[in-house]
Amino acid sequence: MKRKKILLCILLTAALLAGCNARNTNTDTTTPSQGTEDTADSDTPLISENEKSGSVTSLAVNIPTEINGTEFTITTEQAYPDDDEILAVNAIYGDQTLKLDESLGVKGIYEVVQKDGIYMLTETGTFNDWRVVYLLRADEKGITETDVIDGSLGDMPKNPEDGFSITSKIDVLGSYGGTRTYTIENGRFTTDSTLYEFRGTPDGYRPVLTVTGEISCRIEGGSTELKPGDIITPTAYSEDGVFYFEREDGTPGSFQVDLDEEGNYAYTIGGVDENELFESLPYAG
Repeated sequence: MKRKKILLCILLTAALLAGCNARNTNTDTTTPSQGTEDTADSDTPLISENEKSGSVTSLAVNIPTEINGTEFTITTEQAYPDDDEILAVNAIYGDQTLKLDESLGVKGIYEVVQKDGIYMLTETGTFNDWRVVYLLRADEKGITETDVIDGSLGDMPKNPEDGFSITSKIDVLGSYGGTRTYTIENGRFTTDSTLYEFRGTPDGYRPVLTVTGEISCRIEGGSTELKPGDIITPTAYSEDGVFYFEREDGTPGSFQVDLDEEGNYAYTIGGVDENELFESLPYAG
């Protein structure tokens, strides 16, 4: 009889444990609403770090867009009744109108979103292909022009942290398109480089210079002088007055030009007028 009672107790204990396990298996500590939210989150695409840090979006002339909840438009209109070529370029932000330029037209408009705010880049163009890039900042106080550069925008980056390529006219021993990269910091165009690269025209053309005098220089391989008859291709110019070039065989070199008191090119090299050292310098108007 005692053995039967012990066996019965063992069977009853086993049944209770099985019942508890069954209840624990079916019990979910997550509420139905939490389960639904988890599923929704898993279906939501993640935002890349690049998208979080900034973006660049192309805009169109005379077509409004919303920025900071306020309507923004770059408009053009005839500037003078007797001149149908010159256009007045305005930035309109809500009820505010900011006059930018009088030009032949707008070449590009871009909204730039980055960590320190929202900016608009506007490039205008006029005679002799002269370009100007305006930097505007929009916030709750309105829109302001924070910086401007004479030059034209290159290919636009997807992320403003990669910088904006701007080509400006450099008049040193001729006229060249000097390109360097800028970022936007606290409403200003900034760059760590003092060098303007001469990349030539879109079809690859770069002018050459024929030397007619003697010029002290540094040339890779040990040469220290350019002589009459030498032909060089300008490649870059630094704000500290160093002019970079390549010889016909591709050998790179450089020499120092003279600067005036304001740091601008003085049109001489070692005190000698540039026209005595080079033939037919390619200056543009």
